Parts: sequence; structure tokens; C-alpha cells
Amino acid sequence: MEASLSEDPLNSEFALQISNLTAVRGYSLLFSGLDFILSSGCFAALKGPNGTGKTTLLRIIAGFIEPETGNVSRAEEFRDQGPFFLGHEHGLRASETPLSHLKDWADMHFAPRDRISAAIERVGLTIRQNVPAYSLSAGQKKRVALARALVAPRKLWLLDEPASALDVHGQALLCDLMREHLGSGGSILAALHDPLELQPDTILDLGEYAK
Repeated sequence: MEASLSEDPLNSEFALQISNLTAVRGYSLLFSGLDFILSSGCFAALKGPNGTGKTTLLRIIAGFIEPETGNVSRAEEFRDQGPFFLGHEHGLRASETPLSHLKDWADMHFAPRDRISAAIERVGLTIRQNVPAYSLSAGQKKRVALARALVAPRKLWLLDEPASALDVHGQALLCDLMREHLGSGGSILAALHDPLELQPDTILDLGEYAK
């Protein structure tokens, strides 16, 4: 069975629908028979033991890799511009600054640059906006990555351990941004190792689909 990203519109009640999804890594089967629906405006926590494929699932939904079988469908309003993906790698070149990076991000995603200043202020990097990435802490780099979601908004957020490298204030900021996104009708699927202050609406445990 050939895997595909369906172009059929979903009921507007749903942001994401996964049907009979199977994924492998090398010669190992990670999970199979995965069925899941994420409703619009909802936060789903993606959990499971190490090696069950949490990152792989997020990357499949984002369109970076193909599953072995199954379908991933997004509602039309969630599909037009693709999801916002926040992974472990921030993609910051050593010499670029938060400001220059977000300018490039805006241009790449055809978003107006006039959102950048407010985004930088929102993530608390105004005084560090012209500091090269090699001088930023891991938490500050994560804040730059979060600012991308404010510069080029997307309805669906895919977050892979979003609280990693963030201090207490950074985690509070993350939860505030997530609440605001959900309040505006957006949806979130986040792989979590440790719980956040923000409680999920539902939990997808990949351990139940591991073979």
C-alpha cells in the first residue's frame, strides 16, 4: 500500500487525520496501524517510550519523510501553508543573528517583515536581536525558533520536545504562546518527555502501536 498525503478536504471540525499509518527505521518497525484525529483548537500530547517513533511521526506529518503505509490528511485551512515544525535542530547558522534569521524566514515564507520586531520582543530577545547565534544560549536559540511561528503563522504546530533547553521563564513563555495559538483556533501535536504547565486535551501514546 502506497503512503500518501491526502488532498481530500476534511470536515472543518478536524485539523489532522491519520489513518492506518506504519513507520520503520532501518530494519525496525516503529509503529503500525496508527489511527488518530486531532480536532481544531486542540492540543494533543504525543508520548511513548524512547524508540517508538515520536519524532518520526512528527516528521511524517510535516512531510519530511514518507511512512511505509497509511495516509495523513489535513483540513484545507491547515494544509494551504503547511505546518509549523519545531524540532531539536534550530537551523541557525553560527554567524546569523535572531534579526537576520527572522528576516530570511519571513522572506522564505512570503510573510511581512513588519511582524519581526513584535515577535522578537514577544520571545524576550530584543536586546539580543543583533547577537550572532554562536553567542546565544541553547534556550535563546529555542526562543528564536519559537519566534518563527509568530513571523509566519501556521494553523498546525508540530513540536518535538519544545520545552527542552528552556528555563522556567522560557517554559512559561512557551505555554503562553501555545494557549494563544489554541485560542485563535490553531491545533498542536507535541512530543513531550516531561509534562508542561499546559494540560493537553488528549494523549496519543505511540507505545500502544509499537510492535
